[in-house]
Order: sequence, then C-alpha cells, then structure tokens
Amino acid sequence: TSTLLFGSVVAGYTTGNMVFHKAATIIDSIGYDFGRVATLVVVLAYPSERWKARALALFLIMEYFSMTIGDLITVSSQASDDTRYKMSIVALSLSCLAPFVSLAIAPVNKIVRNNGVYLIARETTLREEITGTLAIFKNKYMLLLLPYMFSYPFLFSAANVPFPTILAIVLYDVGKIFIVLMSLTLDVQWASRRTRGLVSLAMLVVFCIISSAVTIAIRSKKIDTSTIDPSWSSQHTYEYIMNAAVTNDRVLLLTTYFFAGVASSFVELYGFWVIGTLTNDIKASARFVGTYQSVMSIGGMVGYQLVRGIPHHYTTSNIPTYISFGMTLLSFIPMYFVVRRITDTNDWTLASISNNESTNGSADRSSETITVVADVKYQHLDDN
Repeated sequence: TSTLLFGSVVAGYTTGNMVFHKAATIIDSIGYDFGRVATLVVVLAYPSERWKARALALFLIMEYFSMTIGDLITVSSQASDDTRYKMSIVALSLSCLAPFVSLAIAPVNKIVRNNGVYLIARETTLREEITGTLAIFKNKYMLLLLPYMFSYPFLFSAANVPFPTILAIVLYDVGKIFIVLMSLTLDVQWASRRTRGLVSLAMLVVFCIISSAVTIAIRSKKIDTSTIDPSWSSQHTYEYIMNAAVTNDRVLLLTTYFFAGVASSFVELYGFWVIGTLTNDIKASARFVGTYQSVMSIGGMVGYQLVRGIPHHYTTSNIPTYISFGMTLLSFIPMYFVVRRITDTNDWTLASISNNESTNGSADRSSETITVVADVKYQHLDDN
C-alpha cells in the first residue's frame, strides 16, 4: 500500500490530478493499521519475557520517528486546520478496522499427510474467526481495559496541543524516547510481573499528571480576549491561545510538548505490555491488539469532535482539559485491578478466553483450535 501511495504521488505531480492520490491515501491508511497490528502481535508473541517490553519500545520509537517526518511536512506546508481535521478523522475511522487483521494472522490452511495423501483443510471459517474476535469481550479483564484504551487518546485530542514550531515536534518525540525507561522497568527481572506492572503503573500516573498539569498551566496564561474574533471556530481559538504562548512563555510551552510525548508513549507501551502478559497465543494476541487500537481510534475521534463542538465561551477555559484529565485518571483504576491479577503464569488462549480466572499456560491447551474440514482436495502421490 505504501508503494501504491508513492506511485499516486508521482502520478499526481505528473498529471496534476490528485484523485488517485486521495484513493491511495485511504488504502494506505488501511494497510498501515493492518501492518501495525500484525507487527505488534509478532513483537508481543515471540520475544522472551526478558525482552518483550524492550522489543516493543524499539518498534514504537521507530514508528514515532517515522511519523515525525509527516508532522514536519505538515508544519512546513502549512496545511489548513480543516484539512488536518478531515485527514485525522479519516485515518482514525480506518483504524477501527484493525481487529480484522487477526483474520490474516490466524492460520487458515493446514496440510496434513495421511497415508501418502495430502489433505488441505480450512481450519476455521470466516464466521468463526469473527466470532472469535468478539469472544474476547467474554473476559472481564478485557472489559476493564476498555476505559483505559478509550481515555488516553481522548485526553490528548481534547487537550488539543497543536505543534506551532518544528522544535515543538522534536521535543515531543524526544519525550517519547523515555519509554525505554519504562521498558527496562517492565523487563528487568528484579521482581514478579505483578510488582513490575504496579511500579510502572505508578510511573505512568505520575507522568500523566505532570503532562496534564503543564497543559493546563500553558492554557491558563492570561491572553487578551479582546483580540479573539467571536466568529472564529473553537479550533481556531485553541490554536490562537497556544500559539500566543510561543512568545508569552516559550519554556513552558516546550515543556508541555516534552511531557506530552513522555506520557502518551508510556500509556501506549504499558497497555501493549499488559496484553503481552496475558497471552502468548498469536491468535488471541491479534484480537487483543486489534481491539486495543480500535478503541483508541474511537477515543481520538470523540476527542476531536469535542474540541470542535464545544460552545465558544468554553474555548478559552480549561473545562475540556479537566474533563479529559479526570477520565484518564479514572481509567487507571480498572487497569490497576487488571494488573493486580497478573501472575507469572498468565497465558490466556482462545479456548480459555471466556474463563475469567488466570490459567497455568500448560501445553494441554494447545488443542483449542477446532479443525473444520472444508473444500477438501486430495492429491495422490506416486512412490517417487
């Protein structure tokens, strides 16, 4: 899909017609989300316990800095607010397709040799795969994770901290590098999974509080409201307030971006680590990760709509930030109960996904797949 997008850019500049480019952008967004879930599943399923969080941190850092290039292009090209908003909504909407990447990850065909005959059997039907994806909600701990998944993208969308300068973008991504600290806390075997998880959760809460505090502080700076045109949209007024801080208090503004980068990366890494401790089953992991990304996208869309839809007289206040900050803190409470039940033997599979208690991860549960023979073809082989 990325190759298709590159070709559309070349074709657009050659012919002057960007219709193909718009279609390719949508296709590339779908491909990106599918690829991201697939990569995360592999990263979570295969590294040993000692390297799981660090491997995930490395992947996220590479992803963050590739996205930085796009941010720099957006800032330098001075894309309009309306264009950025529409592109964000389209991208987040397409991200909701992420769980269905599990259909590609779950093995579809299986070759069984029986007395010189190759039996090609479909392991599960499409309907069974979709049913399996929805089955993760039978687990009460997955339900407890939903507020956490929803709240943090809602927080950063509603806080609405635009990037007025290239330096702000760089500091935001430098803050994201600090997920290495959390990955070491989660990976280094100095304590049980539960202890490492609770310590990291405490780190996460502290950095989210700091991030929200500096965001509220920068937006609380006194600005001459007489310079605000009543006809401006809520989004435009937000940007005016934040951009005014570039000259009013540059240090506080840049601090805001740094801690926002730290907090957002910590929240994402921690959520994926919790999922990775629940199962090493690649099918179950695909469903968990896909749902995680979809719920995050929904939270982001609601946050964007909140920013643009709030009454104008609330635009210069901190009410949206207070609401989103409170939601995020509340979402840490159910996450605490999930982490408190993590043990060093957690390994949920698709067969045990409806079991609300942790299992021992024994090899006996490898029989959770149900082989459904369909479209059977026989190929007789000669003795040679």
